[in-house]
Amino acid sequence: MGMYAMDPKKTTKGKKGNISKTEQWLEDYAHQLFANWAERIQGKDSDYEWISDQITELHKNLNRTAIYKFGLKEVMNSEVPADGWRWTSILQNDEMHAGFLDLAPGATIPFHDHPESIDAMLVLDGKVEVRSYSPSHDVVAIGKQAAHLKPVNYQRLEKQDTSIILPDTGNIHGLRCLGDRAILLDVQVYQRPNVERRWYFPLGAANNDPGHVIAAAVPESLLRSAIGCQTEQ
Repeated sequence: MGMYAMDPKKTTKGKKGNISKTEQWLEDYAHQLFANWAERIQGKDSDYEWISDQITELHKNLNRTAIYKFGLKEVMNSEVPADGWRWTSILQNDEMHAGFLDLAPGATIPFHDHPESIDAMLVLDGKVEVRSYSPSHDVVAIGKQAAHLKPVNYQRLEKQDTSIILPDTGNIHGLRCLGDRAILLDVQVYQRPNVERRWYFPLGAANNDPGHVIAAAVPESLLRSAIGCQTEQ
């Protein structure tokens, strides 16, 4: 199946009325993923390559639209995020959430998941490290719910590189900015909206499992209420 065969006009009349070319390209991208969902979430190399091609082509198409170019310019020219990282939304609906992820030098985003979603990230500027894990099994540690995480992938990404997070393989992931500021296009497509994600805070290494981690698993609602931290992404 080809990528984005449709060439949207300035606006397209749909169920929600007139929508911009930026929104149309994003919705076309989501529909491409939905049409190929079952065969593209198996975790094969060809799955990652196909989705990587899709997000790269999406950026090329978006970069021809005024809304996207203006938004990216605003992010590029903004102050470095004071809290380490910042999310600037482009579009959010019941099928997807797209935006710019802006990381300050050395900033980290803790391990977290995006349940039932395909998350594709494209580096637009800078360098980042992405580590992804899958849950091995749940354990009880120090009286709290925790997760046993097994490593799936480790990436050091530069401009135009991609990272693909699948629903059932390596969905738990964290990022770190390497060196100077990094800016990414991040597009999450999900089968069900409003599925609560969890954040994972390492407690230590798993015995007898090199690279495996035991981490406290904290629902986002609890994290927000407890410390009021920025978790939008």
